[in-house]
Amino acid sequence: MTRKAFIVTGLGYGDEGKGTTTHWLSRKHKAHTVIRTGGPQALHHVVCRDGREHVFSQFGSGTFEGAGTHLSKHMLVDPAAILKEEEWLREKSGVRGALDIMTIHEDALVITPFQAIAGRVRELMRGQGRRGSVGIGVGETVLDSEVLNDGAIRIKDLHNTDLLREKLEAIQRCKWTEFEEFADRASTVPPDVRHRVLAELADMEDSDTVEWAVERFGDLVGQVRIVDDTYVAEKILGREGTVVFEGSQGVLLDRYQGFHPHTTKVRTIPQMAQSILRECDYDGAVQSLGILRAYHTRHGGGPFVTEASELALELPDAVNKEHPWQGNFRVGHFDMLAARYALEACGPGAIDDLVITCLDRIWSRGSWQVCDAYDIVDNVPDAEHLLKIDRGIVTGIKARKDAEGAEHLQRQEKLGQALLKCRPKLTTHVIPSGNAKESFIDLCVSTIQKNLGVPVAAVSIGPTEQDKIDITKGQ
Repeated sequence: MTRKAFIVTGLGYGDEGKGTTTHWLSRKHKAHTVIRTGGPQALHHVVCRDGREHVFSQFGSGTFEGAGTHLSKHMLVDPAAILKEEEWLREKSGVRGALDIMTIHEDALVITPFQAIAGRVRELMRGQGRRGSVGIGVGETVLDSEVLNDGAIRIKDLHNTDLLREKLEAIQRCKWTEFEEFADRASTVPPDVRHRVLAELADMEDSDTVEWAVERFGDLVGQVRIVDDTYVAEKILGREGTVVFEGSQGVLLDRYQGFHPHTTKVRTIPQMAQSILRECDYDGAVQSLGILRAYHTRHGGGPFVTEASELALELPDAVNKEHPWQGNFRVGHFDMLAARYALEACGPGAIDDLVITCLDRIWSRGSWQVCDAYDIVDNVPDAEHLLKIDRGIVTGIKARKDAEGAEHLQRQEKLGQALLKCRPKLTTHVIPSGNAKESFIDLCVSTIQKNLGVPVAAVSIGPTEQDKIDITKGQ
C-alpha cells in the first residue's frame, strides 16, 4: 500500500462543498485520518446514501467512513463544542468511539468562553456595520494569542488544572478590562441589543464561568490523545494509506487574502496543510484540490459582485439559512474573476485540480450564467493597483500572494471597497434540452478549465458520495 495526501481547499467564501468532498475521498480511498486546519466555525454538511447526515464542525468529514480526526496545530479548538458534537454523532447517527480515534496537536489554540463572549459583544456593538462573525470567538482567540504569547491557552495546558485555571482567570480579567466600557456604552444602543450586550458581559464577569471551563476542558482531555510533531510525522503521516486535509471556510475569507475586514482570522489557503507535510518530511503523493460551487455563495457582509436576489429564491439551501450573527445566506452567479483571484492568492501550482459541486442545482434552470468581467459603476481610487482593467472593463482582481501585516490589510480593505463598486458582466450558457445532465457537465467542465487553466478532476451532481463523478484518471 502507498501513501497519499489530499488537500481540500475552498476557493470561494466558504460553503463550496469541502465536507462532502472530504467524505467522498475518505470513502473512495479508505482514508485512515482527516486532518483539520482552520477553526470550529466550519459547518461542513455531509449526507450519506444510507440517510445519515451531520454538519461537521470539529470532527473530520470522513467520520462516517471510520476515518480518525486529527486537529492540527493550525486548528483552533472549542473543547465544550467537541463534546457536544460527539454526543450528537452518537445519539443521532449511531457513531461510536469518535473520541477514541481523535488526536489533537498539543500546540492547537483553545477558545475560551471569555473570547467567545468578547467577539459577540464586539459584533453587537458594531450595529449595522457587522463584519459577519460566527460568534464563537475564533478571531478574538487568534488576536489574543499574538499578544498574550505564553498566556494563551493551548491544548497541552489542559492537563494542568492549576495552570489552566490561572490562565483562564487572566484572560477573564483581560477581556473584562477591555470590554468594561461597553457596559456604559450599551445605553446608547437599541434596547434589544443592550439586553444582549449586558447579558454577555454578566457571563464574562461570572467566576463560575472559569470553573465551568476547567471542568469541560478536563472532560475532553480525559477522552482524546494529545500528540506532538513526532507523533504526527510517524503515526499519522508515516502510516500507509490515505489522509485528507480538510480546511475551513474559503480563500476569499482568508485573513490576508480575503477582503478585510469581512474575513476570518485563520488562514484558509492550502499552505497550512503543505507546511505540515513539509515539517513531517512527507514523501507520499500529494493532490491539492480546489473546491467551487457551480454558482457562488456567501454568508455575512462584504463584497459579493455577482450576488443575485432571484438566485437566492430559486436555490434555497437546505442547511444554510439566516444566521443569528452572520445574517442571510447570499447567492450569486459563478464568478470567474473571483475564482481566478483565489487561485492566484494560493500561489502558482498550489492547486492541482478542481472539484465543482452543486451542478444538479443549476441544470434544471436551463441556463448557466457566468461572470466574465465587471463594469465599474463609480470612481475607484487606485483602481490600477487593485484591479486588472482593459478599456474600462475589469478583467481580473490583482492578488498579492504572501503579503501580510497592517499595510496589506489596508490594501485588502480598499480592494473590498473597489469590488462594492463593480457590477457583473454575465454570459449566459444555454443548457441543451434532452440529455441536460451530461450536457451541462461537459459545458461546465470545459468552460471552467478554459478560463481558469486548472483541470477539473471531479464534479458533484447531488449531496451524497454516490453523486460524485470522476472526470480525470488517477483519483
